[in-house]
Formats: sequence, structure tokens, C-alpha cells
Amino acid sequence: MVIKYNRIFFAILFALSFSALSNETREDLKLKKVHANPFNDAFIISFDGSPSNFILKKITIDKPKEKLLKKIKLLSDDDKYAIKVFGKDDKYLYTIGIGNPFYANYQHIGFEDRQYMGGLVTSALVEVAIPLHIQPSSFIISKRDITGKFIDIQQLYIN
Repeated sequence: MVIKYNRIFFAILFALSFSALSNETREDLKLKKVHANPFNDAFIISFDGSPSNFILKKITIDKPKEKLLKKIKLLSDDDKYAIKVFGKDDKYLYTIGIGNPFYANYQHIGFEDRQYMGGLVTSALVEVAIPLHIQPSSFIISKRDITGKFIDIQQLYIN
């Protein structure tokens, strides 16, 4: 009889301790969205860049425009440049593909007969939107080389 009560006591104790720990674990395991949406405020981060150098121009908190959100995506095979986002303690969070901001596409009627539909530019303004809960601390700008690997160009810190 005593053994039966001891088993029930330890089972209840185990269940209570597990439920107390699970609340802390649940907070850590909540899914955090990495894309901003047009209805919530986000960090709008502007970079002024050239093919070999980027400058952190400004950081604002605002609702991102739909035009900006359409350009932001996770890394794909088409991206020539990428921005790696780091959080607290320089912990890598995710990578944003920014395509090739130094190639301007022609979008005017009358250029359809051209062999190329764009050309290289020497500088570009790159904007990304990052949700407020991400809280970035630094960024690494990377460029894809001819073998397809990304080479880090520069690391930029947020003061």
C-alpha cells in the first residue's frame, strides 16, 4: 500500500515539475516570423552600397511599404548579393537575398529589340525590412563568386 502511494506521489511530482518547465520551453520554441508584414512596424534598414563597399545609411522604425516587401526574400540561386543578419551575442539568425542591386533593368517600351535588357550601375540604395522582435546587432554583406559560394565582403555593426 505504501509503495502504491509512493508511486502516485512521484508521478504527480514528476508531472508538476514537467509542466512548470514546459512553460519556459514553450516561450523558447515559439515560431518567430523572419519576414515583416505591411501591418506591423519593422526596422527599415538602408544601405548605400557599391560592388565592393556598403555603408549603413539609416535605421528607422515604420510600417514597410508593399514595394519593399516584394523585394525581400530568403536566399535563392538568383541572388548575387546577400545580407546575413546577426542578433545578440553575434548569433547568426538568417540570410536575406538582395539579388544584384548593381544591375539596372530597362523597363521602358522601345528597348525590346535590345540584346541586353539592363546595365551595370556603380552604386545602389538597398533597403530591407526586419521585424522588430528580431533585434539585429550586425550584418554581413556577401557576394557570390564564380563558383557559387558566398564570400563575405564587409561586416556592419549597429551602434
